[in-house]
Amino acid sequence: MDIPPRGTLVRAADVRRPLWPGAISRRRPSGQERVLRPHDPRQVWTWAVVLVASLAALVLLRLVTEQAGPIPAVDRAVRDFLHDAPGRTVAQKLDAAAAVGYRSLWVPAALVLAWFARWRHLIVYLGTVSVIAATAQVAAGDAAFVRAVRRGVTESDDVVVVPAWPVIVMAAVVAATVFALLPSGRLRRWGWVAGLATITIMAAARVTLGPDSASAIVASAALGCSTAALAFVLLAPQREFPVNYRREVKAHLRLDHARKRRIIAAVRDQLGVPLDDLDPYRLDGSAGSTPCRLVVADGSPALLFGKLYAATHLRSDRWYKYVRVLCYGRLEDEAPFSSVRRLVEHEDYMLRLLRDGRVQVPEPGGVVEVVPGREYLLVTELVPGAVEILESGVSDEVIDALTQISRLWQAGAAHRDVKPSNILVRNSRVVLIDVSFGELRPSRWRQAVDLANMMLILALAAGPERVLERSGRFFTRDEMAEAFAASSFLTVPRQLRRLLDADGRDLLTAFRQSLPARPQIRVQRWSLIRVLLAVAAAVGALLAVLLVGLNLRAGGLL
Repeated sequence: MDIPPRGTLVRAADVRRPLWPGAISRRRPSGQERVLRPHDPRQVWTWAVVLVASLAALVLLRLVTEQAGPIPAVDRAVRDFLHDAPGRTVAQKLDAAAAVGYRSLWVPAALVLAWFARWRHLIVYLGTVSVIAATAQVAAGDAAFVRAVRRGVTESDDVVVVPAWPVIVMAAVVAATVFALLPSGRLRRWGWVAGLATITIMAAARVTLGPDSASAIVASAALGCSTAALAFVLLAPQREFPVNYRREVKAHLRLDHARKRRIIAAVRDQLGVPLDDLDPYRLDGSAGSTPCRLVVADGSPALLFGKLYAATHLRSDRWYKYVRVLCYGRLEDEAPFSSVRRLVEHEDYMLRLLRDGRVQVPEPGGVVEVVPGREYLLVTELVPGAVEILESGVSDEVIDALTQISRLWQAGAAHRDVKPSNILVRNSRVVLIDVSFGELRPSRWRQAVDLANMMLILALAAGPERVLERSGRFFTRDEMAEAFAASSFLTVPRQLRRLLDADGRDLLTAFRQSLPARPQIRVQRWSLIRVLLAVAAAVGALLAVLLVGLNLRAGGLL
């Protein structure tokens, strides 16, 4: 489409994919032919090379040290120098302190990660440290528990010769702590300096006391650091899981310069709309996406709204629905989405379905592919000057927004997330937003719950008597009784529950007492799948805790 002249309003309904000139042989309007990797390939290859080189060095050193040559001579010279410099007593104290250090360093690090709810980093941290420590100890340790584990695994007490295995454990703990706790940049560089100093102190003590040579310690330190670093680069890459200590919603992605540039280019190429900028918008009412306002170029008023979905939202959706199955059973058609594309396609489809059914929703503008397979932007109308329904004064015209629920019913759909932040009011126009949870052809109780939640929201500001009087114009008393018979703790969104608790009035009981008596509609569903999933979750969590605990104990960290 042509770029609108300066000062022209850009309506979402006018947004269409442009036709490419015939001279340009281009099949992907996004311009992104490859999927951006979440990790940095240079870091992956660098740490992989260090890992392979350190393993090869340990094998070669085992062969070289049995013969005369320059490497054994250098090792002897270093040992003699350190033996004369700090003295044997000081070395013993340093070695004991270093051993205590790597046993205690991981505990506060794990507590910090748990406190700030950085579960991905915590899982990778404990898994990496425990596996490396257990492998090193079982291969070369001499504790009774380690010998028992080695005998169970190899049917022999024979020690596998692993030079300087405590240094491997120390280096792995230090590297994992640096990656998990320190953000990239100056802090991480200083963390590496402190970590290398700690490893150096331990290495000097062990060389002085004689159990390990200097060359073996260098290779062992490189092995421990590279293994832990490679685990974090692959499993918790900085680009997807940045290190920060702010209490924030995990669904809100950072709109940094690179991401903004990709989004602006994709919107221009795929929808033909030039943008100057985009910024976060109404983050407090969103926990499943990154809402943003799109600033249209050429001086046009900003009338476009975007919801950015990424792979992190897909994972959150899967875990959220899995937990809901465990807690409540299958609350009707809550299967997880298979990809980010399906996630955003569903919301775009629901917007168009409800719009065609005369439900007041933001005008859909289309789906933009920002990064193929990983990031998508849903573009809709931005309702300017709108406020949440409870901030609008709730006039009779606003209460008549109950007609939106009847239109939902007529369209054969359910919103399934009716709460104050999802109902916007501009003058007397009421708009339902965030239809990502919407469902086509729902059951009667699922549709009835939308009516009950809407009436509860209105009653917070207008009182139940006034809401009942106005709603009688659109619904029968039997329909309203059915709605509150289906309402329970499970069906009321979290934001609405908080407001009802803070209000102090028992609005749910007030509505039920004013309407014909109806038996409670059972919402929870027990099934064999739910029982098996609950058992599998409990057993899996127990096995994971036991495995990590055994690894930590075998590695000498407990």
